[in-house]
Amino acid sequence: MRDHQPISAPGFCLSLQVKTVDFSNWMSKLPPRLCYEPLKNIAIAGSHDSFSFYLDHTSEVASGPPGTVRNLVSVFGATAKKIMYNWSVTQSLTFKEQLDHGIRYLDLRVSARAHTSDLFFVHGLFGNTVESGLRDINEWLDAHPKEVVLVDFNHFYDMNAEDHQILVLQIQQIFDDKVCPLMDIDKSALNVLWDNKWQVIVFYCHEDTTIDKAQLWPSNCIKSIWPNTTEASKMVDILETYLTRGRPNDKFYVSQGVLTSNGTFILQHIDSSLKNDCAPEAMKNLLLFLKNKSIGPKGINIVIADFIELDDFVSKVLALNPSE
Repeated sequence: MRDHQPISAPGFCLSLQVKTVDFSNWMSKLPPRLCYEPLKNIAIAGSHDSFSFYLDHTSEVASGPPGTVRNLVSVFGATAKKIMYNWSVTQSLTFKEQLDHGIRYLDLRVSARAHTSDLFFVHGLFGNTVESGLRDINEWLDAHPKEVVLVDFNHFYDMNAEDHQILVLQIQQIFDDKVCPLMDIDKSALNVLWDNKWQVIVFYCHEDTTIDKAQLWPSNCIKSIWPNTTEASKMVDILETYLTRGRPNDKFYVSQGVLTSNGTFILQHIDSSLKNDCAPEAMKNLLLFLKNKSIGPKGINIVIADFIELDDFVSKVLALNPSE
């Protein structure tokens, strides 16, 4: 697993009804000088648990949730699953809708599942099949040939070597020649990707030596700062601390502007949801964290959040990229 560093989220509201800026092709509209910058040196908006817009609240509990939550489900069954659902969903918009909003980093968790050879997105409960999700992303890319998406497979559950081989083959077959091969990170600029018609960078956090990794970027190419707290002020402190210490020059850098609910927190807010009790406060504080920040080798790179339509999140991240 990648070395996530514990940390903990700003807020302007990009509600659907007030959105006035079209971010569906923002990369193609960047000023020329930024098209020659490595992608690690520009600001990119991302979504946390990007696939969780659909989770099946009737499914079995997947690997990963805290023991207190699993115990709750074992005792109270369907009622507890509904509670779990409320605290597992972190996005309202589909992949295509997120991409239309300007999201260019997708955070993915994948699990095998009993009695089927299909692989599924998972966050406490099972979601859509990975294959269907990747096809949706690829279809969107077909319609936006100068946009580049960073796809980060960073958590795997209950998967054996054969499952990984199946997943990697799906990635290769669905995205085909859109996949950017592993290369010097300082050369991963938009002009290079455009020249080669590469539109997807795939991070794959798994060390299995039996899979073909020529088109996969390993976990040591990206550093992700995870606050792992329910307190917004602590989240900001952690994000600030790690950025101030200095981010690695040879990696993409993810600032996770999210609050993480644990079993105790969920039990204390059992009638609520992550969307109501965590996301707004996280977003407000994340946007405060972003104020007066800049891009570049020591600056902001990828920023992810829950419910990315809130508070002008995408607009605020992309505004860090100079217009000239």
